Amino acid sequence: MNTNLSIFVVFITLTFSCNDKETILPQTDCDTEIVLNISGTWADDPYNINEVFLTEDGQLNMNISHSGGCAEHEYQLLQDPSFCGTPPIYISMKLSHNANLDPCEAWINRDLCFDISTIYEGYEADQVTIGLYNIHQTDTTWVFE
Repeated sequence: MNTNLSIFVVFITLTFSCNDKETILPQTDCDTEIVLNISGTWADDPYNINEVFLTEDGQLNMNISHSGGCAEHEYQLLQDPSFCGTPPIYISMKLSHNANLDPCEAWINRDLCFDISTIYEGYEADQVTIGLYNIHQTDTTWVFE
C-alpha cells in the first residue's frame, strides 16, 4: 500500500508541476528600450511571429507564439547598430527571446509592443525603412516603410 501511495504522489506532482493551461495576458504598455545588437550574444530561443504591424505613432506590435508555460520568458527588441544616417535609412531589427530553460510544451501566444518612435526622430517617416527578421521562420521578413 505504501508503494501505491508513493506512485500516486509522484503522478500528482508530475501532473501539476507544469501547468500547460497557463493564460498569458498581453502587455498593456509598450517597452521603450531598443537594444543595439553590438555583441551578438543575445538569447535566441525559438518563436514564431504570427502578426506584426506598426502604428502611426511608432509602436511596433507583435503577436508571437512559442512553447513554454513553466518559466518567465524575456523579450528584447534588438537593432542592428550599423546603418547610414543619410536618407533613405534602412534599419534591421530582430526579437531576442529568452525562454529561461522552460521545459514545458504548452503553446503560448503573447502580444508584445515596442515603442520605436525614437528611430524616426529627425527624419520624415517615409525616409526610414525598418526590416524585422526572424531566423526561426523560413524566408520571413517584415518591412515597414
